[in-house]
Amino acid sequence: MKIAIIGTGVYSTALTYHLQKMKDNDIYLWTEKKELANQFKKQRKFEMLSKNIKFDSNIFVTDDFETTLKDASAIFILVGSKYFLNTLEEIKPHYKKNTPIFVGTKGMDLENQKFYSDITRKYLKCNSYAFFAGPTFAKDLIQDYPFALTFACSNSISYKKLERILPEYVDTECTYDLYGLEIMAVLKNIYAIGGGILNGLKVTDSVKYTYLTKVLKECQKILKKCHGNNETIISYGGIGDFFMTTNSKTSRNFNLGKLIGSKAKKSEIEEFEKKNTIEGLESLKQCQELIKKWHLQNTILNELYEIIINKRDPKELTPKIKEKSETF
Repeated sequence: MKIAIIGTGVYSTALTYHLQKMKDNDIYLWTEKKELANQFKKQRKFEMLSKNIKFDSNIFVTDDFETTLKDASAIFILVGSKYFLNTLEEIKPHYKKNTPIFVGTKGMDLENQKFYSDITRKYLKCNSYAFFAGPTFAKDLIQDYPFALTFACSNSISYKKLERILPEYVDTECTYDLYGLEIMAVLKNIYAIGGGILNGLKVTDSVKYTYLTKVLKECQKILKKCHGNNETIISYGGIGDFFMTTNSKTSRNFNLGKLIGSKAKKSEIEEFEKKNTIEGLESLKQCQELIKKWHLQNTILNELYEIIINKRDPKELTPKIKEKSETF
């Protein structure tokens, strides 16, 4: 079986390290960098990963979409959120509608208030779509430890296909709550900035975990507004990814918040933003219209917007956490 992967970032290449273990499959990765394709052909490795990891003969890298997608039985899209819509345009001329698509790009078109699942299925007219997420950092994926992923599928075809794609040691679970898993992937990056702010403020563990509890309650309200399922919170792509991102010092979103909370110099914060893709920051800028649409008031999301975008004192996040929560 031929598997196409769009993107050669750290996560997609680390995932390929595991996919190559299914020896009956050939894996084609598309890259926009021709020099990377040439380098891989010579060295059989990716410089952004450990230099000790060499890839097998069933892995190919090319800068040509047609070569990547021709006769593919499954397509993985793993590009940055800001490149997602453009990637769909590049894929369309070569896409066959019965080919399952697996998307690991975390986000949605917040500006137009549309989920990537709706956009992709309408634009490509694909019959089988899945979004996946889980507590998996790229740096951890290149080690030979088990890991877990949640797949939100449009139908059972996508999930059944995974049996031929993923090694048995990958723990997978399936849900049909596409909207719920997608919005959780957006929210966890935003709330991770808040987790970093609290770390920078050097608050107690009690305050940190009160914050996490409150934002999970806020997620329940938001899931209801976008017709998601609250059970999605208790999944690998929900609470698993959520706790990992909001607590991890290797998260770019968390580290931006830490700089803000510790009142780092403006130049240091701007330099960090310039050098890193911080998806939670972009999502925070765009999600205010959704908050208004859903009539959500007095939210931690709003408080984070005021602190991060409007440069209010990060200490104001702590009084927000102390406010009494609504009862269920």
